[in-house]
Amino acid sequence: MNLKTRRTILLVGNDETLNYLLGRFVEESKYALAVVPVITSVQEITNINPKAIIFLSTEHLEVAQTLMTELTSIETSIIVCAALADEARARELGADRCLFHPITYDGFQNALEVASAPKGT
Repeated sequence: MNLKTRRTILLVGNDETLNYLLGRFVEESKYALAVVPVITSVQEITNINPKAIIFLSTEHLEVAQTLMTELTSIETSIIVCAALADEARARELGADRCLFHPITYDGFQNALEVASAPKGT
């Protein structure tokens, strides 16, 4: 696959262990990877044009709340790494999908498959 045509997965957060693990999953899945500690603007996301935005925790998703209305309008799936007990909170914060701990490659792949489906299905 041509590097210029590969879709990007955007990781939001600063957890080195999760960045490494998800980075390996992204690499194995043949996607490009972009990592930012926080989202500062929707324009930043538009420039990256990610297939999916993965927040490394519900706390990182909470930090982005001021931008969530705009983020949901750009047709990019929003995924959050969370414990099963945090799913309701993640959904309230605007997540389309949760990637539950312990995070596995199969769980990652499943979240991306859902991310490929049109929103609202």
